[in-house]
Amino acid sequence: MKTSAVPKTRTRRTRLAKVGRIAERPVHGPSSPDLVVAAIKKGILMGRFVPGQRLIEADLTRDLKVSRGPVREALKRMAAEGVVALNPHRGAYVRALTRREVTELMQVLEIVIGLAARLAASRIKQEIRHRRDSSRIKLTLAFKRLEALGVASGRIMQSIERTSLYDAIFEIAGNNELVRINPVVPTQILRMQIHAYIPVDQRNQQFADYRLLYEALMEGDSKRANRIVELHVRRSRMQIQHAPDEAFAMDLAAG
Repeated sequence: MKTSAVPKTRTRRTRLAKVGRIAERPVHGPSSPDLVVAAIKKGILMGRFVPGQRLIEADLTRDLKVSRGPVREALKRMAAEGVVALNPHRGAYVRALTRREVTELMQVLEIVIGLAARLAASRIKQEIRHRRDSSRIKLTLAFKRLEALGVASGRIMQSIERTSLYDAIFEIAGNNELVRINPVVPTQILRMQIHAYIPVDQRNQQFADYRLLYEALMEGDSKRANRIVELHVRRSRMQIQHAPDEAFAMDLAAG
């Protein structure tokens, strides 16, 4: 028994419809490994993952609803960035920074945060002239949350709110390239790693610096904001230099 032939016009319409559906699909977008990398970085920034903590593949595949392939690819990428360590015996874990890496990171932060503070202050100064308050409101909300925590707060919440304050400064600065090169994840790892080794009186000084920086930014004083950042980072560098070796990862390259 012969089957009836499908009319050419209907076949052509079907093909065109399929092409249309394919064209509607987004061509570009984050891949599964990209999503895993973003989730791990967010976990570090939010204090879910801390230096030395294992990143278990089974947990990541379950929580992120992806297969093991993308998870392994993401861990390899983050190992190349120096954020994750891959060990045949321990598996993957968030790596702590060596003393040398901390020193180099502080050198970068002094420049990057200083520039962000100058740009943010300049923008706020312009807004003051035009009687706009959006940036100052954003900055105040971030600073007040950190100030409300106080020096005695836990390292996770304190680290999160310190990151939020700097995020507000970078956002106000309005330079996307500066945001891209800002080493926010290594900085958060450093905060979590070194917190217990900074005496309370020195943490009080850190909070005093945040108040001074906030005031300089609110006044739109770019020179003073930059100077406060420089002093703050250099003081932090001195504090870290006096931390014991156990506060840092072993520098295998130095050996």
